[in-house]
Amino acid sequence: MPLDKGLILMSFNLLRDALFPVVTRSGRRRWVSLAQLAVIDGAEAPVAFDWPRADFNIAACELAVGLTLLLFRPQSHDGWRGLWDNPPSPEEVERDAQAFVHAFDLLGDGPRFMQDLEAFDGEPIPVEALLIDTPGANGQKKNADLLTWRGRYPALGLPAAAMALYALQQFAPAGGAGNRTSMRGGGPLTTLVTLDEASGEPAPLWRVILANLPLLGEGVTAASLPRALPWLAPTILSDAANGGRTVSAADPGVHELQAFFGQPRRIRLVGDGEGVCAMTGAPGKIVTGFVQKAWGVNYGVWRHPLTPYRRQKEDGEPYSAKPKSGHFGYRDWVAAVYGAAGGDLAETSEILKLADRRAAAFETSRVQPALMVGGWAMNNMEAIAYLHALKPLYLGAEPQLARDMALFAGSFSEVGELAHRVLRMALRKAHFSDGATVATDRGLFEQARSAFFERTEGAFHVHVHDAFAQGRPERRVSGPAWLRCLRDCAAALFTELTPDIAADPETGRRVASAWNDLQSSFAGYGKLGAAMFDRLDLPAPETKRKTRKA
Repeated sequence: MPLDKGLILMSFNLLRDALFPVVTRSGRRRWVSLAQLAVIDGAEAPVAFDWPRADFNIAACELAVGLTLLLFRPQSHDGWRGLWDNPPSPEEVERDAQAFVHAFDLLGDGPRFMQDLEAFDGEPIPVEALLIDTPGANGQKKNADLLTWRGRYPALGLPAAAMALYALQQFAPAGGAGNRTSMRGGGPLTTLVTLDEASGEPAPLWRVILANLPLLGEGVTAASLPRALPWLAPTILSDAANGGRTVSAADPGVHELQAFFGQPRRIRLVGDGEGVCAMTGAPGKIVTGFVQKAWGVNYGVWRHPLTPYRRQKEDGEPYSAKPKSGHFGYRDWVAAVYGAAGGDLAETSEILKLADRRAAAFETSRVQPALMVGGWAMNNMEAIAYLHALKPLYLGAEPQLARDMALFAGSFSEVGELAHRVLRMALRKAHFSDGATVATDRGLFEQARSAFFERTEGAFHVHVHDAFAQGRPERRVSGPAWLRCLRDCAAALFTELTPDIAADPETGRRVASAWNDLQSSFAGYGKLGAAMFDRLDLPAPETKRKTRKA
């Protein structure tokens, strides 16, 4: 998307200049600064970020939240409600930003946004290597870059370079010896509250940014600013010579705001004259590469407010939730929204906890919240897929209804998982003889898993929506219909994926036996069947009578 005609960027400051491509309420596409994001009325109010990459749009929202938090710093619900009821105007944003402009130059001789304070030299790396889905040097040598081609972005304009740098520092995966991951680990999941107006149209972006502001426990002063923005101070090195230091949220040398401005990679961008951004088509000064040093900040335990967490055991350290694929199913939704009710010792993000308390403010402003999630599914250093999804969000329930909803959604999700196991066992029995060694996490079984959860997702959300709307999330009432849905889907997939029963007698016997097992489980018999009935609070079926011998 080209910049407005005639605008040529020669220098760049993230608080002063047009950093964000957006779509306005009128449908116009334009570039705006942080202050211009604060327009909430009229046809030119921004309603969506418009980068050509989903990961940049999520990163843009995180950055806008972090910058707004730096400027206005709500420390209580009342402080946040004041911002919500009387949103800061573009003039107020511009005024308050003046105190921090010096810290947000992208290039130049002084401190540089998200870059090492030390002006080190080295052989430049192509700028597209900032992008998480760009294959590394080893992958390119082996010609492994089949899905994501090399050379896509030989040059980036300054806004795109700034966003690429921010996205890398926020979501960085493992990058080889000494190249640290982000403070949330590689490819963390981001959960954001997005909003629609009563008409069904997207709410102004400024409302979305304010809805996602966490609360700060500590203010920011000129003296504490380098603790929040690490590029204003020498890098805390993590190599052996410096004791292999780890920086956690409890470290007195860091500010909690660093959650939005973490800087694990030691990077310096290399500007190379003027040209055209290969990503956006914008003319101006371009960045063609960067130099990098190892052993930047090694972040320890942090709780980023926009990310859900998990624990392997009750007293274990939390680790960030991460996408496993490009699909965000209802099992993931339950864990993200209801936390521990989804199993796996999951804990919902801080911003979703705050959103529940803010439900009354959303209702007063006639906006409807929903959940937006994003994140890279990674296999070590390799990007597999980018997850980006919009899902329902139910806020503001009375405490008892909230607990009942968590139990209801968690139980329905668990039964979906048990039903999938029934299908998987039936397919294994139908396709393979007893004693065969079978990998059930790939091929036919992965195809069945993916199809099963995709086909049952719509019904799951219908049941959850109806339960919330009626204020009566009773598993025993809705459970039979959910179980029928799971049974019908499992039976259809079994039929689609099993061999022809007439192929040979042995295959026929296996298929018939597997089919009977599947139907019996959904009738409540056997270990998995009994577990499904129990999770749905359904009465156990009568015990099958054994035929008495004559």
